[in-house]
Amino acid sequence: MSEVVGKTASVQLGTNVIAGIKSWTIDFTADALDITDFNDSGHRAFLAGLDSWSGSFEGFGQPGWSTSAAVGTTYMGSFYVSSATSDCYSGSIIITGASPSQAVDGVAMVSYTFQGTKALGFG
Repeated sequence: MSEVVGKTASVQLGTNVIAGIKSWTIDFTADALDITDFNDSGHRAFLAGLDSWSGSFEGFGQPGWSTSAAVGTTYMGSFYVSSATSDCYSGSIIITGASPSQAVDGVAMVSYTFQGTKALGFG
């Protein structure tokens, strides 16, 4: 397996590549449903339950940042690992938060959080 260089990664909402993004994260989780009963000899037993995914992306503040990923809006999100179109996580997302920030000794930044809805695809 070869390593992938992050410098060609990107975030796309619908057909728009979001300018200035420097990192993204996706968290994929599944519920573990406790089915322990008296016959389990003191050991917990579980079944796999529902899965879900969420994440965030952040970058440098750009003109129009507040409309590039509007809070409460649903988008088709594409999170590219590299410039290869097959190296992409994608699915429907709801933007759940936007946090712009600025420091006296830095550049304007903005971070976004999102909740995935339905299945997360790759490829």
